[in-house]
Amino acid sequence: MSKPLSRSVTTWFTVLSLASALAACGGSSSSSSVLPATTNGALNNESAPPASDVVPASDVVPASEAAPASDPVPASEAVPASDATPASSVTPASDPSPTLPPGFKVGTTTYDPALPPEPSLPTASQLCKALPAAITSQSNGLLPDSADAINTAPDTTRIQDAIDACTNASSTGLSTNKVVHLTKGPNGENAFLAGALNLKSGVTLWIDQGVTLYASRDPRQFDKTKGVASCGMITASDNGCSALINASKIAYGAVIGDGVIDGRGGSPLISSIPNDPNLLKRPDGSTMSWWDIGWMANKVLNQAQNNLRLIQISNGRNFTLYRVTLQNAPKFHVVPSGIDGFTAWGVKIYTPTAVYEAMTNYLGMNYSPATAKNTDGIDPGSSGAITSNAGNPARLAGDASNMLIAYTHIRTGDDNMAIKGGTGTVNGRTYNITVAHSHFYAGHGMSIGSETAGTDNGAANADGVLPSVSNINVYDLVIDGADNGLRIKSDWSRSGLISNINYSNVCIRTPDASPDGAPQALIFSPYYSATTNRALYPNFQGISLDGVRIVNASSYTFYGFNTASTIMQGWSAGTIGLPNPPVVNPLGITLNNVVADVAPLKFNVADANIAIGAGGTSLPFASGNGVTVTTAAQSAVSPVDCSLAFTAFPGR
Repeated sequence: MSKPLSRSVTTWFTVLSLASALAACGGSSSSSSVLPATTNGALNNESAPPASDVVPASDVVPASEAAPASDPVPASEAVPASDATPASSVTPASDPSPTLPPGFKVGTTTYDPALPPEPSLPTASQLCKALPAAITSQSNGLLPDSADAINTAPDTTRIQDAIDACTNASSTGLSTNKVVHLTKGPNGENAFLAGALNLKSGVTLWIDQGVTLYASRDPRQFDKTKGVASCGMITASDNGCSALINASKIAYGAVIGDGVIDGRGGSPLISSIPNDPNLLKRPDGSTMSWWDIGWMANKVLNQAQNNLRLIQISNGRNFTLYRVTLQNAPKFHVVPSGIDGFTAWGVKIYTPTAVYEAMTNYLGMNYSPATAKNTDGIDPGSSGAITSNAGNPARLAGDASNMLIAYTHIRTGDDNMAIKGGTGTVNGRTYNITVAHSHFYAGHGMSIGSETAGTDNGAANADGVLPSVSNINVYDLVIDGADNGLRIKSDWSRSGLISNINYSNVCIRTPDASPDGAPQALIFSPYYSATTNRALYPNFQGISLDGVRIVNASSYTFYGFNTASTIMQGWSAGTIGLPNPPVVNPLGITLNNVVADVAPLKFNVADANIAIGAGGTSLPFASGNGVTVTTAAQSAVSPVDCSLAFTAFPGR
């Protein structure tokens, strides 16, 4: 049984500075031990592996003693451009000695002693309410028209009543939660159809294998204020919809099981209001789908789509997603906002599914990850501080902190994952987030940003301790088919200090082309969009790449921030104006054993302090254009092993 995250998460997070257990297995060199997987492809950290396969505790370097490879070279110590080692003299990491041990086998690990125990399904004694399904889905995964012909959300009330009846404010974790169990009906019925649901403290919603919870396609079921149409519309802002599952100011909530949550993003919308004037129409007179609205809002009108999210967790503690499959979201799949303690383990996110990809949107384009706009996978982010918090006592600073995303598979129409830090200094900070042993497919990659402006309760962050976004560890990650690989993005309207970001043991394969431009395997840019100057200047420091391999041709961007950059020509300086002297925040980044198997298609570097570790890099860095390059004494190191990394999405 898993223990709650919260404060205890800092223990494993510190141990995890074991970029050691995995870097001891990997970023530089070493073979990996592959242990038996449990069912569903998830790791079972409660099942101890054979002693010979476990990394001994004595071999794990304590965080306090580890020598971080991520510390950027201070500008005062950087090698002058004239003295910098030319890129041509850097030993390519792609030419290892035949005597070297094999590199870390990315994407194969099934046991990780650095992580807390895997969550588990509830016991029989925890069952509070069992609800049998009353609807049967079609063999293609869609609901028949009859399912919502009379009532557009027939299961909302009974699911909500069960959740309310099982509220357990005294819970101390998953093992003490009360459970609402969605099961098959007596005649094999397998579907529930609901509008907005509000999860409560100490409640686990368990969706059984073979059961699907479908979102209503009636926007009126998700309006923020009942009777006031705001969802399913295109406006200047996008805050018009409640999510399918809402968890606000609660502690120890969970959604688990081997079932499915389906947002029905490509289905035509209907309404419980006769002749609803707010239903948007296609040119042929039929109603639009959620994804139609998303495309029109984003690509045609440059406005915002008021589409529902699948799961919104706001200002609480210790929320768990386990083994569930999320698909066809109208907008974001999972947003943990202002949460202290969040775990997503063994979760699968897949949008759009095949049945929708055979359909077309209102312009005749097939539904695909490219046309299902803003359907991000998991987006942790900070929020404003919460002082009134009856359901979850004690003040919440709005920080997004102590989060674990492990053994996930994400294929979607925007960022596979985007770690955000707030649009302004009133937001909290984002820190202590680990992404481990995961596979990303189509999407926009492993992102940080673009919102990265949060601070500690609105205070300036002059000392650099726990800045807007910090202490992010991403390791044993496969990115296959996303048009960006590892990405940090922001701009001068919404940024701050981003530091101590560590990527290790990563395999990347980008597509040949992208609708939004050339695919970029590595992109670190403070010029995300041409916004107005709000003096929230990007500052990317302490970025570390250790054991990263890009197996095909791609482009690359390594930019620091400079208000005098020609990239910003045409940007609005607003009432603040251009700073004089210019603000220059060079990118501080270290690369060790970073290998591109194919020469870059494009290679953009400016305003950056580049430190190349002993494992080297094959990327062609050179001094100039505000760039300094320092190179450690080189030693031959095997690239990470990507031979088993690129696998099909499980079950698809």
